[in-house]
Amino acid sequence: MDADRRLYPRVFTDLSAQANKGSDNFPVQVVNLSMTGFQVEGGGQLAALTAEAGKPSVELSLNFQLAGQAVNSLCRVVYKRRMSVDRAALGLKIISIDDEARSAIESYVHAKLG
Repeated sequence: MDADRRLYPRVFTDLSAQANKGSDNFPVQVVNLSMTGFQVEGGGQLAALTAEAGKPSVELSLNFQLAGQAVNSLCRVVYKRRMSVDRAALGLKIISIDDEARSAIESYVHAKLG
């Protein structure tokens, strides 16, 4: 039985993006998205990301274009998965995003779901 219990559906995509943590920048691919988060894949350095001193989790910004709209978000890493020696995936929960970007994501998700 397929029991995806997500409150917000995710859709698969393939969008180039930039993840930023402090002065470190990582090119990534957004492989799926929903109203509450993203899954990104990138180089193995993603798996080595660690939280700053005094913070319980890793936070980073994610920036990409979606249907001509700039999406700039602050996200919390909710999981890391090493896919190979030089590939990793991150599950990101949106902490902060502007209304225009949220609206662009909502329109994109609804269009993909048909």
